[in-house]
Amino acid sequence: MLKGLVKAKRVELLSGGFYEPILTVLPERDRPLQVRELSRFISDKFVQEPKGMWLAERVWEPQMPKYIADAGIEYLPIDDYHFKLIGLEDEDLFGYYMTEDEGRVVNVFPGSEKLRYFIPFRTIEETISYFREVHEGRDNPLLTMADDGEKFGVWPNTYKHCYEDGWLDRFFTALEENSDWIETTTFSEYYQKFRPLGRVYLPTASYREMGEWSLPPDRALEYEHLLEELQKTAGERAKQLIRGGIWRSFFAKYPESNHIHKRMCMISSRVHEACAANPKKGREALAELWKGQCNDAYWHGIFGGLYLPHLRSALSRHLIRAESAANAILKDHRQALRADFDCDGNEEIIIGNEQLLLVVSEEGGSLAELSFRKQAVNILDILTRRREAYHAKVEHASDASSADTKTIHDQLTVKEEGLAEFLVYDPLRRRSLLDRFIPAGTTLDQIASSEADETGDFVSGIYEMSMRGGKRSSSVVLSREGMAGRSRVNLQKSIDIKTPGRIKVSYSIDGPFEGQFAVEVNLSLLGSPYSLIKAGGHPMQMRSKAEHRDLKEFSIEDSFLDLFLRFRFDSSITLWHYPVETISLSEQGVERLYQGTSFLFLIRSDEKEKMKFAFTVEYGEVNE
Repeated sequence: MLKGLVKAKRVELLSGGFYEPILTVLPERDRPLQVRELSRFISDKFVQEPKGMWLAERVWEPQMPKYIADAGIEYLPIDDYHFKLIGLEDEDLFGYYMTEDEGRVVNVFPGSEKLRYFIPFRTIEETISYFREVHEGRDNPLLTMADDGEKFGVWPNTYKHCYEDGWLDRFFTALEENSDWIETTTFSEYYQKFRPLGRVYLPTASYREMGEWSLPPDRALEYEHLLEELQKTAGERAKQLIRGGIWRSFFAKYPESNHIHKRMCMISSRVHEACAANPKKGREALAELWKGQCNDAYWHGIFGGLYLPHLRSALSRHLIRAESAANAILKDHRQALRADFDCDGNEEIIIGNEQLLLVVSEEGGSLAELSFRKQAVNILDILTRRREAYHAKVEHASDASSADTKTIHDQLTVKEEGLAEFLVYDPLRRRSLLDRFIPAGTTLDQIASSEADETGDFVSGIYEMSMRGGKRSSSVVLSREGMAGRSRVNLQKSIDIKTPGRIKVSYSIDGPFEGQFAVEVNLSLLGSPYSLIKAGGHPMQMRSKAEHRDLKEFSIEDSFLDLFLRFRFDSSITLWHYPVETISLSEQGVERLYQGTSFLFLIRSDEKEKMKFAFTVEYGEVNE
């Protein structure tokens, strides 16, 4: 059917990044390649050579024209908000403009924000009345409607509104009935018939709401309040008089997103090196890399995005596969790198082999990533519980059963009662191998609710790092002299990969301290609560909260991933574990999401001045 519509020139297919990336934050060589890949797909399937493209989330930066032009694209729709930020008015936007960078030209169509909110959420009469208002007194004015398809049936209540209640059918009928003065057209038809209105240089921007979402929570609330106040006097013009942040700010707001992005950039370089060595085999690695560039899990607004574990883990899965495929082509699986790869001001050590990869940070002497190549999973892919602007509204949110049809931007529903009780925030990013000194008498409940005191300065302190390695082993040694209460303590730990299927972590703590010492490890296996913890008694699900005393080992099994982990300790410990759950917003409303499980190993020692202990992590398949 679609081929028939394309052949009849009733439908024009747009190109874009094949796996819907934010083009501006891709490595430069991947930008045109992703667009060419989709153009090639469209040309093969529909015998149409696309000259236009869709820009994911309309994220624009001034240098983009040359990359878009290099991909063979001549025009694209962008929100009218971009144009208004440089001083253009609605009256100036009934056509299209040209823009360029280094002489590479593309043409840009301003997509109407007003139409985005009218269709399909206003009445047919209001929408046609707006069309007539634009039509009167103007010569061939163009209104561009460019938006995602989810609003026609996927967003809450829109399926009933659009189809069962007949809004969409009545809208098309109204277009037919007014076809004497309303003409529907494609980008290509209009582009061939009419010349551009002029030349513009658009600023770094996305759609207006994105700028609000990328702000820190307090500033986002302030932005919303100021906009409401300004609209009372300036009307719709208020939206262009104040603006929020930029899309890249999500990398600062969410370190977990930044980590995935910087790993993607690193893996892209490796994959293109493999493609140069073997172009045919390199295509598989390239496809996995591009899948790992899909934008959805790199950010969060009113959609689940980064907060959805299955989306985050999908990025990691494809990137791990891309890196493994590239390593196989280059016949080099060993990795040993020391650098501030994620650009956070702290150095990391990355070590890896054919089985796994570890990212160790000098900040907190912590593990930021532990990825298993066969299962293609980063088991430390957990999200920090942090405050979001919409949390201020959670207590007043409506019941999810509300039947009103609103835009996704105008509604806040809750998927279960009492969500405000779960609004808990972590003081620091959740990593692993965090060294915690806590007062005696601290309880598991206090730890889980982030109410426990930290008497040491190790969890956020900077450690000295060194890397050692041979043909069969790799290790990282970390050390820090810091305070634990009123005492000065020297702590050293090593992470050793010596044999296949085994990681050893060894500790030495020199100096007296009061209270308890615990090692914190935060695990997420695709965000699945159904993995099993086996600790002494009956197996329990990962999402459980419990305390186990006098343990020398425990294990975790995930049959879906076919991954088995066993933790063995050289002396008895007390094990605490609890679920890490966030309160986040998605298309369906505010919901509680299980992100992973936090494990604390409380170490006992009879020594007053020195303490040594070690544990191993054995990994393999469930049925081994």
